[in-house]
Amino acid sequence: MTGRGLGRFLAGFALGTAVMVLAAIGALVAVGHWLRVSDEPERADAIVAISGDTGPRVRAAVDLWRRGYAEIIVFAGGALDPSSPSSGEIMKRQAITFGVPDSAILVEEVSTTTDENAQRVAALMREAKLDSAILVTSAFHQRRASLHFAREFEGFGLTFQNSPADDPSWDPTLWWTRQSSRTITFVELAKIAIEAADGRFSRPPPEGLAGP
Repeated sequence: MTGRGLGRFLAGFALGTAVMVLAAIGALVAVGHWLRVSDEPERADAIVAISGDTGPRVRAAVDLWRRGYAEIIVFAGGALDPSSPSSGEIMKRQAITFGVPDSAILVEEVSTTTDENAQRVAALMREAKLDSAILVTSAFHQRRASLHFAREFEGFGLTFQNSPADDPSWDPTLWWTRQSSRTITFVELAKIAIEAADGRFSRPPPEGLAGP
């Protein structure tokens, strides 16, 4: 191979490598933004924040409440330790310290999974005659939560919007650059795959929790 031919080969190889790297990065970024499903917020009957990373989720819910998107906040989550307050109650206490009155808060204290969050919140909202919600959870968790809530809310004739709580510890564009973020993302993707495979996003709600 002549010097000129070698130069062309190396240039082509470098270009091809760069294209593949950019495509890989683009795919990784797309995954992060797919998980962080979001809607332009509109006024609703309630803001629903589910347990997990309670700090950012509570702050995001309170911010939506302060901006007038709903008059009621629902905090959902049970206690893993029966001797401790429920996650929903802990979130409520945090919201009160931020200035939200007790009268503006409802708490669901039984659920311990995202699936149960959706079931119990749907039942609570129907009982409270609330028809629409803004769903708040961590950005990486928003897609999976939305799949569960879509299934349950449809059964109850309810609607919701997505409003992820952003957290500096997880960035939808740069998640792949940090080990902790990669772990969170891969675990979340695995849960979505498993729950989709066993029909958890499409099966009828459990008996006794179905809508009218």
